[in-house]
Amino acid sequence: MIRVVIFDVDGTLMDTNYLHVEAWARAFSVVKHPVPRAAIHRQIGKGSDLMLGALLTDEALHGKANELHSEFFEELKDHTYPLPGAKEILASLSSQDIAIWLATSAKSEELEHHVQALEAKDKLAGMVSSADVDSAKPAPDIFQLTLERAGCSPQESIVVGDTIWDIQSAQGCGLQTIAVRTGGAFSREELHAAGAVAVYQDCAELLASGFPTSFETK
Repeated sequence: MIRVVIFDVDGTLMDTNYLHVEAWARAFSVVKHPVPRAAIHRQIGKGSDLMLGALLTDEALHGKANELHSEFFEELKDHTYPLPGAKEILASLSSQDIAIWLATSAKSEELEHHVQALEAKDKLAGMVSSADVDSAKPAPDIFQLTLERAGCSPQESIVVGDTIWDIQSAQGCGLQTIAVRTGGAFSREELHAAGAVAVYQDCAELLASGFPTSFETK
């Protein structure tokens, strides 16, 4: 029986991925190392240190690029909004007394905004971000700490995310992942190949499937 549902935020509950891509693209341009937006998009969902390591070879510029990304995203964040079904699935799970946790690479200052937009403050059991662990996604640390804080086993929990990084991170501590395609970077086939137990267009389609009861009976 599923007692805990662990959600990624960017690209899963909030329509933020493309704005993060734009903020990073602007940051890389300012430090004179432009990166194609398509390449940036495939890295969204990783911790910023790992993403920077994959895209910016000059480590001396990582700190500045990270700082610029935060500044540019702050300018763009008012254009973010909940994805289809996001608020509804949180409300549904909360009404069933299922513990809802957020496990995300998003920065703490972004999370406050997202929780407010999702009308989720009184629905969450807790949140774990990359600031709480030594290694961000795709390392398993975020989900492992979430399980510890939630006091439950992987068999009683399931992850909902939008990237292969979510899936790899969850697999590292024995969690199954349901993928949604609202992040935009990965195809249905890629998400299945990475290990997703199911792939849905968005949280609205997932909720309409009878989640979580539909997965408890599988």
